[in-house]
Amino acid sequence: MTAAISPRSNFHYKQLETPLRKTPFRQIGFGRLSGADMGERKTRFIQALKNNLQCPAVNVPNIDSVTIHYDGPLTAAEVQGSFGAVINPLGASLDNPPPGATQVDSTFAEPGKFQTYALVCAIQWRFDIDPVMFTAKVNSYTAPTSGVAKPVSPDIFVSQVGGSGNGDFGTTAALGIAAGTLTPAVLEWAWWAEFAFFYMTRGYYLQWQYGHNFNIINDSLRYTAYLPTNAQEGSASSSEIDLAFFLRKVNTYYVNSLNSGSIALAIDRVRAGNESLGAVAGQSVFHPSRSLETVGGTYGGAGLRPMLRGNAEFRRLSAPFLAWPGVPLGLKAQQQSSDDAGLMQAYLDAACGLGGPIPGTFTEFANINTGNTIAGTSGQTGVEPSLDSGGSVANSLELLAQRTVYKGGPFRISVAFKGWELTPDQAELLRSPDVRSTLQESCGCQVGWTGA
Repeated sequence: MTAAISPRSNFHYKQLETPLRKTPFRQIGFGRLSGADMGERKTRFIQALKNNLQCPAVNVPNIDSVTIHYDGPLTAAEVQGSFGAVINPLGASLDNPPPGATQVDSTFAEPGKFQTYALVCAIQWRFDIDPVMFTAKVNSYTAPTSGVAKPVSPDIFVSQVGGSGNGDFGTTAALGIAAGTLTPAVLEWAWWAEFAFFYMTRGYYLQWQYGHNFNIINDSLRYTAYLPTNAQEGSASSSEIDLAFFLRKVNTYYVNSLNSGSIALAIDRVRAGNESLGAVAGQSVFHPSRSLETVGGTYGGAGLRPMLRGNAEFRRLSAPFLAWPGVPLGLKAQQQSSDDAGLMQAYLDAACGLGGPIPGTFTEFANINTGNTIAGTSGQTGVEPSLDSGGSVANSLELLAQRTVYKGGPFRISVAFKGWELTPDQAELLRSPDVRSTLQESCGCQVGWTGA
Protein backbone atom coordinates (compact mmCIF):
# COMPACT_ATOMS: atom_id res chain seq x y z
CA MET A 1 0.00 0.00 0.00
CA THR A 2 1.37 3.42 -0.94
CA ALA A 3 0.55 6.41 1.23
CA ALA A 4 1.06 10.01 0.19
CA ILE A 5 2.95 10.94 3.33
CA SER A 6 6.13 12.96 3.45
CA PRO A 7 8.97 11.65 5.64
CA ARG A 8 9.38 13.20 9.07
CA SER A 9 11.94 15.95 9.39
CA ASN A 10 13.93 13.95 11.94
CA PHE A 11 14.15 10.79 9.80
CA HIS A 12 17.55 9.13 9.43
CA TYR A 13 18.71 6.45 6.99
CA LYS A 14 21.82 4.54 8.02
CA GLN A 15 23.65 2.39 5.51
CA LEU A 16 25.41 -0.28 7.53
CA GLU A 17 28.87 -1.08 6.21
CA THR A 18 29.60 -4.31 8.02
CA PRO A 19 33.17 -5.66 7.82
CA LEU A 20 31.63 -9.08 7.15
CA ARG A 21 30.99 -8.00 3.57
CA LYS A 22 34.74 -7.77 3.03
CA THR A 23 35.70 -11.06 4.68
CA PRO A 24 35.76 -14.46 2.97
CA PHE A 25 33.89 -16.57 5.56
CA ARG A 26 30.58 -15.24 4.22
CA GLN A 27 31.25 -17.48 1.21
CA ILE A 28 31.24 -21.27 0.86
CA GLY A 29 34.84 -22.48 0.64
CA PHE A 30 35.98 -18.85 0.96
CA GLY A 31 34.71 -18.14 -2.54
CA ARG A 32 37.05 -20.49 -4.38
CA LEU A 33 36.42 -23.53 -6.57
CA SER A 34 39.67 -25.28 -5.77
CA GLY A 35 40.79 -28.47 -7.45
CA ALA A 36 42.75 -29.74 -10.45
CA ASP A 37 39.69 -30.41 -12.59
CA MET A 38 35.92 -29.83 -12.51
CA GLY A 39 35.23 -33.21 -10.92
CA GLU A 40 37.51 -32.46 -7.99
CA ARG A 41 36.09 -28.97 -7.70
CA LYS A 42 32.57 -30.35 -7.50
CA THR A 43 33.60 -32.85 -4.82
CA ARG A 44 35.29 -30.20 -2.68
CA PHE A 45 32.43 -27.76 -3.13
CA ILE A 46 29.85 -30.37 -2.11
CA GLN A 47 31.88 -31.25 1.00
CA ALA A 48 32.22 -27.57 1.97
CA LEU A 49 28.51 -27.03 1.36
CA LYS A 50 27.61 -30.11 3.39
CA ASN A 51 29.70 -28.93 6.36
CA ASN A 52 28.23 -25.45 6.30
CA LEU A 53 24.61 -26.50 5.90
CA GLN A 54 24.81 -28.80 8.92
CA CYS A 55 26.12 -26.15 11.32
CA PRO A 56 23.72 -24.44 13.79
CA ALA A 57 21.87 -21.34 12.55
CA VAL A 58 23.65 -19.17 15.11
CA ASN A 59 26.95 -19.92 13.36
CA VAL A 60 25.64 -19.08 9.90
CA PRO A 61 26.73 -15.58 8.82
CA ASN A 62 24.21 -12.84 8.09
CA ILE A 63 23.75 -11.98 4.44
CA ASP A 64 21.72 -8.78 4.71
CA SER A 65 19.30 -7.16 7.15
CA VAL A 66 17.08 -4.10 7.56
CA THR A 67 15.74 -2.53 10.78
CA ILE A 68 12.97 0.08 10.90
CA HIS A 69 12.94 2.40 13.95
CA TYR A 70 9.79 4.02 15.32
CA ASP A 71 10.07 6.36 18.33
CA GLY A 72 6.48 5.99 19.49
CA PRO A 73 2.86 5.70 18.34
CA LEU A 74 1.86 6.89 14.87
CA THR A 75 -0.82 8.97 13.25
CA ALA A 76 -3.74 7.14 11.62
CA ALA A 77 -2.33 7.90 8.16
CA GLU A 78 1.12 6.62 9.15
CA VAL A 79 -0.38 3.43 10.55
CA GLN A 80 -2.15 2.75 7.26
CA GLY A 81 1.02 3.55 5.31
CA SER A 82 3.38 1.32 7.31
CA PHE A 83 1.02 -1.27 8.79
CA GLY A 84 -1.83 -1.61 6.32
CA ALA A 85 -2.81 -4.64 4.27
CA VAL A 86 0.89 -5.33 3.55
CA ILE A 87 3.84 -4.84 5.91
CA ASN A 88 7.03 -4.69 3.87
CA PRO A 89 10.19 -3.69 5.78
CA LEU A 90 12.37 -4.78 2.82
CA GLY A 91 10.93 -1.90 0.79
CA ALA A 92 12.44 0.71 3.13
CA SER A 93 15.02 3.02 1.58
CA LEU A 94 16.44 6.52 1.82
CA ASP A 95 14.06 7.72 -0.89
CA ASN A 96 11.06 5.77 0.38
CA PRO A 97 11.12 5.40 4.20
CA PRO A 98 8.05 3.86 5.82
CA PRO A 99 5.57 6.50 7.03
CA GLY A 100 6.26 7.42 10.65
CA ALA A 101 9.71 5.81 10.75
CA THR A 102 12.49 7.82 12.36
CA GLN A 103 15.43 5.72 11.16
CA VAL A 104 16.23 2.87 8.79
CA ASP A 105 19.34 0.73 9.27
CA SER A 106 20.15 -1.43 6.27
CA THR A 107 22.98 -3.51 4.84
CA PHE A 108 21.22 -3.75 1.47
CA ALA A 109 22.89 -1.71 -1.26
CA GLU A 110 19.51 -1.73 -3.03
CA PRO A 111 16.39 -2.28 -0.88
CA GLY A 112 15.25 -5.91 -0.76
CA LYS A 113 17.79 -7.24 -3.29
CA PHE A 114 21.02 -9.19 -2.85
CA GLN A 115 24.11 -8.00 -4.70
CA THR A 116 25.45 -11.51 -5.26
CA TYR A 117 24.10 -15.05 -5.49
CA ALA A 118 23.08 -16.07 -1.97
CA LEU A 119 22.25 -19.43 -0.43
CA VAL A 120 19.61 -18.48 2.16
CA CYS A 121 19.41 -20.88 5.11
CA ALA A 122 17.37 -18.90 7.68
CA ILE A 123 15.18 -15.80 7.92
CA GLN A 124 14.22 -13.40 10.70
CA TRP A 125 11.12 -11.31 11.47
CA ARG A 126 11.99 -9.68 14.78
CA PHE A 127 10.30 -7.22 17.13
CA ASP A 128 12.16 -5.03 19.62
CA ILE A 129 10.44 -2.98 22.31
CA ASP A 130 11.48 -1.05 25.40
CA PRO A 131 12.63 -3.38 28.20
CA VAL A 132 10.25 -1.95 30.83
CA MET A 133 6.44 -1.60 30.84
CA PHE A 134 4.07 0.38 33.05
CA THR A 135 0.95 2.55 33.17
CA ALA A 136 1.12 5.83 35.12
CA LYS A 137 -1.58 8.30 36.18
CA VAL A 138 -0.83 11.76 34.77
CA ASN A 139 -2.71 14.86 33.62
CA SER A 140 -2.99 16.23 30.09
CA TYR A 141 -2.26 19.95 29.77
CA THR A 142 -2.43 22.35 26.82
CA ALA A 143 1.16 22.59 25.55
CA PRO A 144 2.57 26.07 26.27
CA THR A 145 4.32 27.87 23.42
CA SER A 146 6.67 29.76 25.74
CA GLY A 147 8.06 29.33 29.22
CA VAL A 148 5.40 29.18 31.94
CA ALA A 149 5.18 28.05 35.56
CA LYS A 150 3.95 24.51 36.00
CA PRO A 151 0.25 24.47 36.92
CA VAL A 152 -1.24 22.62 39.85
CA SER A 153 -1.42 18.97 38.74
CA PRO A 154 -3.56 16.95 41.20
CA ASP A 155 -4.65 13.34 41.25
CA ILE A 156 -8.34 14.42 41.22
CA PHE A 157 -9.99 17.77 40.48
CA VAL A 158 -13.57 19.03 40.27
CA SER A 159 -14.95 20.42 37.01
CA GLN A 160 -18.26 21.75 38.34
CA VAL A 161 -20.15 22.11 41.63
CA GLY A 162 -23.91 21.65 41.95
CA GLY A 163 -24.47 21.76 38.20
CA SER A 164 -23.84 25.51 38.01
CA GLY A 165 -20.13 26.12 37.69
CA ASN A 166 -17.81 27.07 40.56
CA GLY A 167 -15.47 24.15 39.85
CA ASP A 168 -11.69 24.14 40.32
CA PHE A 169 -11.03 25.89 37.00
CA GLY A 170 -10.43 29.63 36.74
CA THR A 171 -7.48 31.90 37.36
CA THR A 172 -8.68 32.61 40.91
CA ALA A 173 -9.90 29.06 41.62
CA ALA A 174 -8.22 25.99 43.07
CA LEU A 175 -6.34 25.02 39.88
CA GLY A 176 -5.49 28.55 38.80
CA ILE A 177 -5.95 27.73 35.09
CA ALA A 178 -8.75 28.09 32.55
CA ALA A 179 -11.30 25.36 31.91
CA GLY A 180 -10.38 22.98 29.07
CA THR A 181 -6.64 23.14 29.65
CA LEU A 182 -6.35 20.14 32.00
CA THR A 183 -7.86 16.63 31.74
CA PRO A 184 -7.15 13.39 33.63
CA ALA A 185 -4.78 11.17 31.64
CA VAL A 186 -2.68 8.03 31.68
CA LEU A 187 0.74 7.24 30.24
CA GLU A 188 1.02 3.76 28.72
CA TRP A 189 4.64 2.75 28.29
CA ALA A 190 5.73 0.02 25.85
CA TRP A 191 3.02 -2.58 26.49
CA TRP A 192 0.79 -1.10 23.79
CA ALA A 193 3.51 -1.95 21.23
CA GLU A 194 3.63 -5.55 22.45
CA PHE A 195 -0.16 -5.78 22.15
CA ALA A 196 0.14 -4.46 18.59
CA PHE A 197 2.73 -7.10 17.74
CA PHE A 198 0.56 -9.80 19.32
CA TYR A 199 -2.30 -8.98 16.97
CA MET A 200 0.10 -8.62 14.04
CA THR A 201 1.24 -12.22 14.51
CA ARG A 202 -2.42 -13.33 14.48
CA GLY A 203 -3.70 -11.06 11.73
CA TYR A 204 -0.97 -11.55 9.11
CA TYR A 205 0.59 -14.35 7.11
CA LEU A 206 4.28 -14.30 6.29
CA GLN A 207 4.56 -14.62 2.52
CA TRP A 208 7.76 -15.14 0.60
CA GLN A 209 7.06 -14.93 -3.09
CA TYR A 210 10.17 -15.04 -5.23
CA GLY A 211 9.65 -14.07 -8.82
CA HIS A 212 6.15 -14.31 -10.28
CA ASN A 213 4.88 -17.74 -9.24
CA PHE A 214 7.51 -19.21 -6.89
CA ASN A 215 6.23 -19.31 -3.28
CA ILE A 216 8.67 -20.31 -0.54
CA ILE A 217 6.66 -19.49 2.63
CA ASN A 218 2.98 -18.78 3.21
CA ASP A 219 1.92 -19.40 6.80
CA SER A 220 0.94 -17.50 9.93
CA LEU A 221 3.45 -14.86 11.02
CA ARG A 222 3.32 -16.31 14.54
CA TYR A 223 5.46 -19.26 13.41
CA THR A 224 8.37 -16.96 12.46
CA ALA A 225 8.03 -13.79 14.56
CA TYR A 226 10.50 -13.40 17.41
CA LEU A 227 10.58 -11.09 20.44
CA PRO A 228 13.87 -11.19 22.39
CA THR A 229 13.72 -11.39 26.15
CA ASN A 230 14.42 -8.25 28.17
CA ALA A 231 13.92 -9.89 31.56
CA GLN A 232 16.29 -11.14 34.17
CA GLU A 233 17.52 -14.61 33.38
CA GLY A 234 14.50 -16.89 33.40
CA SER A 235 12.00 -14.37 34.76
CA ALA A 236 10.46 -10.89 34.74
CA SER A 237 10.69 -8.48 37.68
CA SER A 238 9.12 -5.28 38.98
CA SER A 239 10.54 -2.19 40.66
CA GLU A 240 9.79 1.49 41.19
CA ILE A 241 10.72 3.73 38.25
CA ASP A 242 10.75 7.52 38.25
CA LEU A 243 8.69 9.18 35.51
CA ALA A 244 10.69 12.36 34.90
CA PHE A 245 12.70 11.35 31.83
CA PHE A 246 9.89 9.18 30.40
CA LEU A 247 7.53 12.19 30.44
CA ARG A 248 10.14 14.44 28.86
CA LYS A 249 10.66 11.97 25.99
CA VAL A 250 6.93 11.47 25.43
CA ASN A 251 6.14 15.19 25.40
CA THR A 252 8.98 15.99 23.00
CA TYR A 253 7.83 13.23 20.65
CA TYR A 254 4.16 14.20 20.76
CA VAL A 255 4.80 17.89 20.11
CA ASN A 256 7.60 17.57 17.53
CA SER A 257 6.58 14.39 15.67
CA LEU A 258 2.80 14.15 16.13
CA ASN A 259 2.03 17.91 16.21
CA SER A 260 0.14 17.43 19.47
CA GLY A 261 -1.34 20.45 21.20
CA SER A 262 -1.11 18.76 24.60
CA ILE A 263 1.56 17.38 26.91
CA ALA A 264 1.51 15.00 29.87
CA LEU A 265 2.14 16.38 33.36
CA ALA A 266 3.32 14.46 36.40
CA ILE A 267 0.95 14.59 39.37
CA ASP A 268 2.36 16.60 42.30
CA ARG A 269 -0.73 17.10 44.51
CA VAL A 270 -3.29 14.86 46.16
CA ARG A 271 -6.78 16.06 46.88
CA ALA A 272 -7.82 16.22 50.56
CA GLY A 273 -11.44 17.38 50.12
CA ASN A 274 -13.46 20.53 49.39
CA GLU A 275 -13.89 23.80 51.22
CA SER A 276 -15.35 27.29 50.67
CA LEU A 277 -12.31 29.23 49.50
CA GLY A 278 -12.45 32.84 48.35
CA ALA A 279 -16.16 32.83 49.17
CA VAL A 280 -16.69 30.08 46.56
CA ALA A 281 -18.16 26.81 47.80
CA GLY A 282 -16.83 23.39 46.82
CA GLN A 283 -13.27 24.38 45.95
CA SER A 284 -10.79 21.50 46.14
CA VAL A 285 -8.09 21.46 48.79
CA PHE A 286 -4.79 19.94 47.60
CA HIS A 287 -1.81 18.66 49.55
CA PRO A 288 1.66 18.62 47.93
CA SER A 289 2.81 15.04 47.29
CA ARG A 290 5.56 13.13 45.51
CA SER A 291 3.85 9.76 45.88
CA LEU A 292 2.99 9.52 42.16
CA GLU A 293 6.43 10.48 40.83
CA THR A 294 7.34 6.81 40.61
CA VAL A 295 5.46 3.83 39.24
CA GLY A 296 5.85 0.07 39.39
CA GLY A 297 7.47 -1.07 36.17
CA THR A 298 7.65 -4.62 34.84
CA TYR A 299 10.88 -5.71 33.20
CA GLY A 300 10.86 -8.32 30.49
CA GLY A 301 7.55 -7.77 28.74
CA ALA A 302 4.04 -9.10 29.10
CA GLY A 303 2.14 -11.69 27.09
CA LEU A 304 3.56 -11.94 23.56
CA ARG A 305 6.72 -13.92 24.24
CA PRO A 306 4.93 -16.98 25.69
CA MET A 307 2.65 -16.93 22.64
CA LEU A 308 5.76 -17.22 20.42
CA ARG A 309 7.35 -19.90 22.58
CA GLY A 310 9.46 -22.24 20.51
CA ASN A 311 10.36 -19.62 17.92
CA ALA A 312 14.08 -19.00 17.52
CA GLU A 313 15.62 -15.68 16.57
CA PHE A 314 16.08 -17.08 13.06
CA ARG A 315 13.73 -19.56 11.40
CA ARG A 316 15.74 -22.25 9.65
CA LEU A 317 14.48 -23.15 6.17
CA SER A 318 13.76 -26.83 5.57
CA ALA A 319 15.70 -26.50 2.31
CA PRO A 320 18.26 -23.74 1.62
CA PHE A 321 17.20 -21.40 -1.16
CA LEU A 322 19.43 -20.05 -3.91
CA ALA A 323 18.57 -16.37 -4.50
CA TRP A 324 19.80 -14.45 -7.53
CA PRO A 325 21.38 -11.00 -7.39
CA GLY A 326 19.17 -8.07 -8.29
CA VAL A 327 15.88 -9.99 -7.91
CA PRO A 328 13.46 -8.58 -5.26
CA LEU A 329 13.28 -10.99 -2.34
CA GLY A 330 9.54 -10.48 -1.83
CA LEU A 331 9.36 -11.38 1.89
CA LYS A 332 6.45 -9.50 3.49
CA ALA A 333 3.50 -9.84 5.88
CA GLN A 334 0.08 -10.03 4.19
CA GLN A 335 -3.13 -9.29 6.10
CA GLN A 336 -5.36 -12.32 6.64
CA SER A 337 -7.65 -11.21 9.49
CA SER A 338 -9.16 -7.72 9.33
CA ASP A 339 -10.27 -8.04 12.96
CA ASP A 340 -6.79 -8.73 14.34
CA ALA A 341 -5.19 -6.26 11.93
CA GLY A 342 -7.62 -3.57 13.10
CA LEU A 343 -6.68 -4.19 16.74
CA MET A 344 -2.99 -3.96 15.83
CA GLN A 345 -3.58 -0.65 14.09
CA ALA A 346 -5.59 0.74 17.04
CA TYR A 347 -2.75 0.00 19.45
CA LEU A 348 -0.20 1.64 17.13
CA ASP A 349 -2.43 4.70 16.62
CA ALA A 350 -1.74 7.68 18.90
CA ALA A 351 -5.50 8.39 18.83
CA CYS A 352 -6.28 4.73 19.67
CA GLY A 353 -8.05 4.21 16.34
CA LEU A 354 -10.94 6.48 17.37
CA GLY A 355 -10.11 9.42 15.14
CA GLY A 356 -9.86 12.99 16.34
CA PRO A 357 -6.85 14.92 17.61
CA ILE A 358 -3.73 13.49 19.21
CA PRO A 359 -3.50 12.40 21.99
CA GLY A 360 -6.71 10.38 22.04
CA THR A 361 -9.33 11.59 24.53
CA PHE A 362 -12.46 9.50 25.05
CA THR A 363 -14.96 8.02 27.49
CA GLU A 364 -15.91 4.42 28.18
CA PHE A 365 -18.57 4.35 25.43
CA ALA A 366 -19.52 6.35 22.36
CA ASN A 367 -22.80 7.48 23.96
CA ILE A 368 -21.14 8.67 27.17
CA ASN A 369 -20.40 12.34 26.59
CA THR A 370 -17.13 14.04 27.39
CA GLY A 371 -17.24 16.97 29.79
CA ASN A 372 -18.92 17.20 33.20
CA THR A 373 -20.47 14.10 34.72
CA ILE A 374 -24.14 14.11 35.70
CA ALA A 375 -25.30 17.07 37.81
CA GLY A 376 -28.34 15.43 39.41
CA THR A 377 -29.92 17.12 42.40
CA SER A 378 -27.76 19.71 44.12
CA GLY A 379 -26.88 18.64 47.64
CA GLN A 380 -27.88 15.04 46.97
CA THR A 381 -26.13 13.70 43.82
CA GLY A 382 -22.42 12.97 44.05
CA VAL A 383 -22.05 14.80 47.35
CA GLU A 384 -18.93 15.18 49.46
CA PRO A 385 -19.03 16.76 52.92
CA SER A 386 -16.93 19.91 52.97
CA LEU A 387 -14.07 20.75 55.34
CA ASP A 388 -15.55 24.14 56.27
CA SER A 389 -14.80 25.15 59.85
CA GLY A 390 -18.27 26.64 60.33
CA GLY A 391 -19.95 23.32 59.58
CA SER A 392 -19.87 20.68 56.90
CA VAL A 393 -21.80 21.33 53.68
CA ALA A 394 -22.96 18.56 51.31
CA ASN A 395 -21.60 19.81 47.98
CA SER A 396 -22.53 17.99 44.76
CA LEU A 397 -19.27 17.60 42.87
CA GLU A 398 -18.82 16.77 39.18
CA LEU A 399 -15.73 15.41 37.48
CA LEU A 400 -14.60 15.23 33.85
CA ALA A 401 -15.86 12.03 32.22
CA GLN A 402 -13.10 11.67 29.61
CA ARG A 403 -9.55 10.36 29.90
CA THR A 404 -6.60 11.23 27.68
CA VAL A 405 -4.21 8.43 26.67
CA TYR A 406 -0.52 8.98 25.97
CA LYS A 407 1.60 6.15 24.58
CA GLY A 408 5.34 6.04 25.02
CA GLY A 409 8.22 3.79 24.10
CA PRO A 410 10.15 3.11 20.88
CA PHE A 411 9.82 -0.08 18.86
CA ARG A 412 11.62 -1.68 15.93
CA ILE A 413 10.94 -4.27 13.25
CA SER A 414 13.83 -6.19 11.68
CA VAL A 415 14.02 -8.57 8.73
CA ALA A 416 17.24 -10.48 8.09
CA PHE A 417 18.65 -13.37 6.09
CA LYS A 418 21.34 -15.87 7.08
CA GLY A 419 23.33 -17.99 4.69
CA TRP A 420 26.31 -17.72 2.35
CA GLU A 421 27.18 -15.60 -0.63
CA LEU A 422 28.17 -17.61 -3.73
CA THR A 423 30.25 -16.82 -6.75
CA PRO A 424 28.57 -17.23 -10.18
CA ASP A 425 30.54 -20.48 -10.67
CA GLN A 426 29.31 -21.89 -7.36
CA ALA A 427 25.73 -20.87 -8.10
CA GLU A 428 25.97 -22.58 -11.49
CA LEU A 429 27.19 -25.76 -9.79
CA LEU A 430 24.15 -25.77 -7.51
CA ARG A 431 21.91 -25.63 -10.55
CA SER A 432 23.50 -28.86 -11.78
CA PRO A 433 21.18 -31.86 -11.14
CA ASP A 434 24.07 -34.20 -10.32
CA VAL A 435 25.48 -31.80 -7.70
CA ARG A 436 22.08 -31.43 -6.03
CA SER A 437 21.56 -35.20 -6.17
CA THR A 438 24.96 -35.91 -4.63
CA LEU A 439 24.34 -33.32 -1.93
CA GLN A 440 21.00 -34.87 -1.04
CA GLU A 441 22.44 -38.37 -0.92
CA SER A 442 25.41 -37.38 1.24
CA CYS A 443 23.65 -35.26 3.88
CA GLY A 444 19.93 -35.21 3.05
CA CYS A 445 20.12 -31.54 2.09
CA GLN A 446 18.08 -30.09 -0.73
CA VAL A 447 18.55 -26.73 -2.39
CA GLY A 448 15.68 -24.83 -3.95
CA TRP A 449 15.88 -22.22 -6.69
CA THR A 450 13.40 -20.60 -9.05
CA GLY A 451 13.93 -23.18 -11.76
CA ALA A 452 14.02 -26.26 -9.51
